[in-house]
Amino acid sequence: MSKDSESTHMSSNLTDLIVIIPARNEEEALSELIPKVISSITKKVIVIDNRSTDRTAEVAQNAGAIVVHQKRLGYGSACLSGMKFIETNYKTPKFVCFFDGDGQSSVEDIIGVAYPVLSGKSQYCQGTRMIYESSIRALTSMARIANRFFSKILTLLWHQTISDLGPLRVMTWKELCALNMKSSGYGWTIEMSSKILKSRKTHCEIPVQYKHRKTGTSKISGNFFTAIRAAFVMSLTLLQVMIFWRPKFEIC
Repeated sequence: MSKDSESTHMSSNLTDLIVIIPARNEEEALSELIPKVISSITKKVIVIDNRSTDRTAEVAQNAGAIVVHQKRLGYGSACLSGMKFIETNYKTPKFVCFFDGDGQSSVEDIIGVAYPVLSGKSQYCQGTRMIYESSIRALTSMARIANRFFSKILTLLWHQTISDLGPLRVMTWKELCALNMKSSGYGWTIEMSSKILKSRKTHCEIPVQYKHRKTGTSKISGNFFTAIRAAFVMSLTLLQVMIFWRPKFEIC
């Protein structure tokens, strides 16, 4: 396939990309990032309002996103709600992107991370924040330690290189369903990454920009005790995948 035809193929597939944005009290960041996603990436944007107490839902809807309300707190709960909405409302979903709504990730990086999947080169691709020095510095110290620790464990366990458990992820809908995701909270990212590696799916990482948070604090790494609790849940989730989970090839 020539570069021109590959670019055309990529552009057409962007219309089949659905972006899921879990969000809790992110009205300011969403007002900026949703219009960027819709104008430059895809119009299929689903914001999961995870029991916000501000105008997150209103801002997201006014910006052109579909809003799904999830009263059960938890990053995983929000992501699972997005998957359930897609399964119910889209006849033949093809590609899914998970993207944070806090404004720290760059919308421009979605295309770079999506490219290997939308072009058929990979079943899964994630953005890694552990390459660019500016991105590393934007992470809290606890987030840096946790990402390096768990990424190293996953790399050793399944002899496949992974450097981050970041929020920007793109994969085919078929492969996402095959993972049979269950985590409702802090274990979501490590469950997905460990299942990807254990099932030997084709995967890759793309360096991405990560910025300092403009408003609020991280729901996890911004609080010491929450970070410790998250690390415990992630460890337990990893053990469950290691011992009990077996790859399946099912379609939603």
